[in-house]
Amino acid sequence: MNDDADSSVSAIDFHTLRCAFKSLVAEGLLPEATWVDHAEEMVRDLTGSSAVDPEIILRIIRK
Repeated sequence: MNDDADSSVSAIDFHTLRCAFKSLVAEGLLPEATWVDHAEEMVRDLTGSSAVDPEIILRIIRK
């Protein structure tokens, strides 16, 4: 796994992640207590990096 802190997420990838996340929330499949962990895992899966920018996570889970 890449530990590069500069692993970035493109605008289109961010939009895709956010839409997928919002769908999970809307369908009741993701309890609020797990939002941060799940969003971090989504970004890690996409980037291959264990380092995740907390600002991206906050933007993904923003209501």
